[in-house]
Amino acid sequence: MIEKETLRKIVQSQQEIMHSENKIAVKRELNKNIDITLQHATIISGIRRCGKSTLLKELIMHHK
Repeated sequence: MIEKETLRKIVQSQQEIMHSENKIAVKRELNKNIDITLQHATIISGIRRCGKSTLLKELIMHHK
């Protein structure tokens, strides 16, 4: 089991990376259709390098 302090450090590190890379090259129209307030997980799938991580970053930045 992962310790809370280790998990906290990981989350802080990822937040720093997300905030430092807030330049998004291509705005995605799809993020307007994704409801992140659902009670269940939403799966975003696609081929390699199609923009899944960029879409996730946009969702995070949009819903701060």
